[in-house]
Amino acid sequence: MRSRWVGLTRKRAAARRRHGLVHGASHALHTLGVASMLFFAAALNFALYPDALAAVVGVQSARIGFVPPGPAMRAASVAVNPANVHLLAATAWAEARSEGEPGMRAVAHVIVNRLGDRFGENLQTVILSPKQFSAWNIGDPNRPLALHPERYATDGADKDTWEMAQQVALQVLAGQSVDPTNGALFYHTLAVHPAWDRYARGPLVIGSHIFFRDVPDLPTGRRYIAVREAQVTPASSGPRTGRVYGVIRRAPLSMAHQALPGERPGDLPTP
Repeated sequence: MRSRWVGLTRKRAAARRRHGLVHGASHALHTLGVASMLFFAAALNFALYPDALAAVVGVQSARIGFVPPGPAMRAASVAVNPANVHLLAATAWAEARSEGEPGMRAVAHVIVNRLGDRFGENLQTVILSPKQFSAWNIGDPNRPLALHPERYATDGADKDTWEMAQQVALQVLAGQSVDPTNGALFYHTLAVHPAWDRYARGPLVIGSHIFFRDVPDLPTGRRYIAVREAQVTPASSGPRTGRVYGVIRRAPLSMAHQALPGERPGDLPTP
């Protein structure tokens, strides 16, 4: 009799072991199923939201804080090459170096915002079209600095701001800079009051400049259109002309024809 109970006990123990194995396998399959579903959900989430994956793996993705509509969308097509970076940096530096990084970044964004059918398809046309950015006007004291920034930014604050301008230009062209102007296309210094600013829309003050989202055509019917080829023209006498005003508000003609410190008279650009 005892042997029968022993045999029965062994059978029951074996049955319990089989039941445990089956239950464990079932639980493992269930766990794998849940894990698979979670993995699939995570993969789908990362596919739909790449920034989430970048945050998880520690890769910093480029972030654009404001992408204005219309012509500014063409900024992404600008080649990030040394020539474009240098031209954008030189213009921002010559126009707003006294405003530091915020002012130069704002000017750089205005330039890039202008890319398109209205102002020009490339940086050269946007920047060098007649009377758009005063630093490039013939006779403007800032023009030599825009042409040869390395010649003047040799030490001190000029060197620091020039290096900063190059970093800003690279960031703006690469789409890694937040536009502080909210898509502005025009600006001038607070010290001047051009006739067109009464019609300007969306004023925003940054440092010593006031930026505008847009300026409609003047009541006289005059239209400002992009030229086919970049060119520069002499600035007229009196207060700064053009629709964009740089840091230098007004300069006598005699001052414009004088060589700046470190510059020989023969180095001045020929009109």
